[in-house]
Amino acid sequence: MSPRSATIRIPQRRSYVPMAQKNNAGSLSFSKILKITRHKTIALIALAALLIMGFWITHEIRKIANDLELLQIEEGHLSAQYQDFSTQMDQLKARSRMEKLGKKMGLHPPTNKQTISLN
Repeated sequence: MSPRSATIRIPQRRSYVPMAQKNNAGSLSFSKILKITRHKTIALIALAALLIMGFWITHEIRKIANDLELLQIEEGHLSAQYQDFSTQMDQLKARSRMEKLGKKMGLHPPTNKQTISLN
């Protein structure tokens, strides 16, 4: 047996603190801090823009809903007014009324010679 083969190797214990210091894991450089703050600033600006757009869109939707409600009320008033005018027009065009007005003006129904048939 050779002296070399009987040797047992024991791994050396290394401290983890020097490894952390060697990798600079505990400290941040100025460029890394700037990069992080830039990302946070961009995210904050994007979030603020989204919130402003959300409030503006909500305001516009409410404004349009109010306008729509006013238009529906106006449509109801105009519909009622149209019904009133239609009723008045039918009363004015009634046959009995026309006959009374004709007699008052001295008119008489047309004779057969005065009418023309298009058939």
